Order: sequence, then structure tokens, then C-alpha cells
Amino acid sequence: MGNQDSNSGKKKRNRTYTLTMRQSWSVKPQYDVYRGGMRSVYTIKGDVTRHVFSICKDGSEVMKLRRKLARLLPEYTIEKDGQEIAHVKKRISLLTHDLEGMAEGKSLEIRPDWDAYRFDILVGGRKLCHIESKTELLSDCYEIMMFDESMEELAVALAVICDHVSDKEEKARADES
Repeated sequence: MGNQDSNSGKKKRNRTYTLTMRQSWSVKPQYDVYRGGMRSVYTIKGDVTRHVFSICKDGSEVMKLRRKLARLLPEYTIEKDGQEIAHVKKRISLLTHDLEGMAEGKSLEIRPDWDAYRFDILVGGRKLCHIESKTELLSDCYEIMMFDESMEELAVALAVICDHVSDKEEKARADES
């Protein structure tokens, strides 16, 4: 029936809403993603090397994010039910931090601003979400403004990639100082 609500016959519109992603301090990277209150909807746990992340919703793994080893430019895959659903890698550019690839058969673009604190993620040319870094004492925190709730799990996995890009840019700025 497409975008129609079967009960009312009215067109159902995607509503805009915000998720909050906070990184916990631990040996292994871990993030919690909240919708509204303080109950975590997603938990993301990485390995010590920051190459494999398990994205869990309500205690069950829904996706796996993998950062490929030994690549000149960062490259990631996202799997759901053992099948690759997205592939993303850094675009060759000295001036931008952009990443591109495919997600569920559509083009995927991650467009950071110049300082890698704000990101727009587009799938099939449509904005999936806007991610913005928020200042929080001793941990990374991001607000994820969702525009398409049907791809929420994908947006959460891509937010981890945005954190990696932001961390790398922050380290480069610190090295320049």
C-alpha cells in the first residue's frame, strides 16, 4: 500500500525526530543511542581494534559494522542477517572528508562539514539524517535528526562512521597545534 496508513486511508508521512548517541569510556568502544528519555534503544559495542561493531536493538543484534583492514582510505561494510546491505568508503579528496557508496541498492553519501562536526547522510539522493556533534564532558555525543524512520538502524550504524571521521579530524587538528 506504499505510504498509506491501512487503517485510515490517509497518506502516512515520515516524521522528523531526534536520537542521541553517547560514547562510553571503556577499553572497547561502546555507544548508547536514546530516543526521547533515558532508556537506551540501541547499544553498539566494538572490538578493541575498532574494526568490528555490533549494533543491538533491545538486546538483539540487528546489524554489524566492519571497518576493512589495511586500506589506504577508510572503507566500511554494514551487514544485516549475514548479508551486506551497505558499503561505504572515503572519496579521494584532500579537501573533504566525504564518503560514498551504496546502501540497499541506492547511492549513499556522507557529507561532513569542513571541521567534521556536522554530517548530512543521503541515501538515493534523499536526506536520511543530519548528525551533529554536541559538547559533553568527557565523552562524544551526537544528535541524529532523522528524516526517514524506515532506515533508522542504518542511520545508527552510519553515525559510528561519522564519529570515526570526527575523531580523525580532531586528532589532525591537535597534531597541528
